[in-house]
Amino acid sequence: MPHIDIVREARERLEAAWLQDRENREDAFTDLKFLAGDQWPAAVRQQREAQSRPCLTINRLPQFVHQVANSVRMNPPQIKAIPAGGAATDALAEIYSGLFRHIQYRSNATHVFAHAVYYAVACGIGHFRLATDYVDDNAFEQEILIKRIPHPLSVFWDPAAIEPSRADADYCLVSEMIGRKEFEARFSHAAPVDFDTPADGSAESGLFWASRDAVRVCEYWVKRPVERAIARLARGETVDITEVDPAELPRLGIVATRKVRSHKVERWLLSGSEVLEGPNAWAGRTIPIFPVIGAETALETKTVRSGLIRAARDPQQLYNFWRSAAAEAIALAPRSPFLATPAMIAKFKGQWDTQNSVARPYLLYEPDPDAPGSRPMREPPPDVPTALTQESAIAADEMKATTGIYDAALGARSNEISGVAIRARENQGGNAALHYQDNLMATLHHLGKALIDLVPKIYDSERTLRIMREDDSQEPVRINAAVMGVDGKPMLLNDLSQGVYDVRVKIGPAYATRRSEAADAMLQFIRAVPQAAGIAGDLVAKTMDWPGADEIAARLKRTLPPQVTGEAASPEVRAAQARQQALAEAELARAQSLAAKSGADAAKAEAVAQQAALDAAKAEAELKASGMAPAGPAAH
Repeated sequence: MPHIDIVREARERLEAAWLQDRENREDAFTDLKFLAGDQWPAAVRQQREAQSRPCLTINRLPQFVHQVANSVRMNPPQIKAIPAGGAATDALAEIYSGLFRHIQYRSNATHVFAHAVYYAVACGIGHFRLATDYVDDNAFEQEILIKRIPHPLSVFWDPAAIEPSRADADYCLVSEMIGRKEFEARFSHAAPVDFDTPADGSAESGLFWASRDAVRVCEYWVKRPVERAIARLARGETVDITEVDPAELPRLGIVATRKVRSHKVERWLLSGSEVLEGPNAWAGRTIPIFPVIGAETALETKTVRSGLIRAARDPQQLYNFWRSAAAEAIALAPRSPFLATPAMIAKFKGQWDTQNSVARPYLLYEPDPDAPGSRPMREPPPDVPTALTQESAIAADEMKATTGIYDAALGARSNEISGVAIRARENQGGNAALHYQDNLMATLHHLGKALIDLVPKIYDSERTLRIMREDDSQEPVRINAAVMGVDGKPMLLNDLSQGVYDVRVKIGPAYATRRSEAADAMLQFIRAVPQAAGIAGDLVAKTMDWPGADEIAARLKRTLPPQVTGEAASPEVRAAQARQQALAEAELARAQSLAAKSGADAAKAEAVAQQAALDAAKAEAELKASGMAPAGPAAH
């Protein structure tokens, strides 16, 4: 397509996207102004300031936005690959998952996701993107990064896209302002012409703006239809043969072929009049721009998109008004007038005219002969209406009601005592904002599918990757390494292009938090079941987060028998155990032998004693028969 047609196509599509989403964008811009503190109507503010009346802004909205957005920082998302077919294996899925964690770590993805959720809560939509870059200045290998898009309203989507993740969009435009000097340095061949605004674009809306010192450019991402040829091989594998040399096809063992209608993704960088860069082919099949949506309400002819701020704008304005009215009433109260005759203050009129603006320790007056005994007296100040403070409190409660976030979720103390009651109270705010987390998970699932598609194309050479485990430990893994298979044929070790994988997204506490919670739960269990400490002490020590905990856990584990740990003993340990058992058996045999010998001697002695007793009885009987008494003690 000629470059002039690309610029025209992009401008027409930008205008179509703007017109379809105009109301949502204008409301979103108003939401952002409210969040930033611009909450008074311009005419009302101008009128009050002209009359020197207070025009206070007590901005209570950021606390609600931060309460929802910061939950992403407390519960960082995790994307995990799972085998789904083909040559996929659990080992390769773990490499994919570890690589996803490494990409998130390198990109500081928790901050990127929280930034997108912040704007989804604030104005109904936020964005982030995928990008590729060289690992360093001295390498040819590339890596995948996740980057934020600073301004949520700089992205324009295909109006036909209806999925929350916009995975069904055929095009997307991202506008950006570049300093004029930077523009001239990067694109010296191009004229500094702004990318045109739509015909009815309003500069006051903040969605399009002009500057003498900057030039607006636009990234244009578009899917172009292509036709691919795929083949099924004899071994059951399906491969893309679109770019395979026809001479090589007979060697593949093809069973069947068919044509597939697909697409490729192109990127153009445009100014208002010409192409600055492109077309650049994107390696993946997904437009690498990812939205995080707030709440969407489908009407008959349009979809209304909103964030947490939209419904809280009116209560916030009322709160500002009533607080300003109360401040004004209190400020005017001390200025109640004095009652005096003209003669009393005539000589000191200058002091009396400025008594409300100049602090004086005293006020002079002259007694009036026509009013003997009288002096200037101030009228009692009017009472401040209690309705002002009551209405302020009502407006504050209405902000909580419209956001669904109440005092307990914001950290205020309440009457709950038990942990269950406190958590139930805190969850009230969490449940009201659960759809923001759900929409983030939908987008991250789309991101995971895009990574599954992109990883084999970027990490396509033999290299060593540093993948991250769930406990944040790192492990080097060699991928795409040519080795000899068991059948004697060459193969690639850890070939990431093999198999089909799905993704699973989990949002929950970080590993360190889960480890701390596990330690507390284990200690409570040990207190309840003390005998468990003898067989689970190593596991308890392993969850502790202090120096030497792992070493203590290892020592405790070595004291446990294999039947407890479920691990086979090493040959050295088995030999030592055999020696100990042999020694124990020998000692038992010796003890039994000694016991047997001692038993025989005792039996012999018993027999001798019994024989002696029999002999003594026989002798006594013979003496009695002969008439002789046995010798006894002498009689006295």
